[in-house]
Amino acid sequence: MTSSPTSPQSSGFEAYVGPVTRVSGTDDAFTLSFTIDQQHLNGADMLHGGMMMSFASIVLAGAAREAADGAVEALSVNCDFTGPGKLGDKVTATALITRRTRSVVFLSCDVQAQAEGEDAPRMLMAATGVYKVVRHD
Repeated sequence: MTSSPTSPQSSGFEAYVGPVTRVSGTDDAFTLSFTIDQQHLNGADMLHGGMMMSFASIVLAGAAREAADGAVEALSVNCDFTGPGKLGDKVTATALITRRTRSVVFLSCDVQAQAEGEDAPRMLMAATGVYKVVRHD
């Protein structure tokens, strides 16, 4: 897997989440990553839950846009936290299409973290999303 320095969106709210890079070489999956920095932490010095949810939403929407080959609108995003992220961890989120119709895209997303020297990533959050395909007829 290789990373390229791209930002899914560099303006508006999403400009504050990151910097985020696109990870290539993940077959049919849409994967982004970032490294936890001070601005991503909560008062307990762990990755802020809102940051994790925002990141998952960005990944889900990016995958949905690619699947729809155009604009999408979020209908539902659900997040389940499973563990904490720590300063310096590399966080990676991968979204997979679970179902696609002409008008709706259904996705799942795993958010994982790995500290330098760790053998395997730790699960931080599982998310699902439902996105409406926007048609401009």
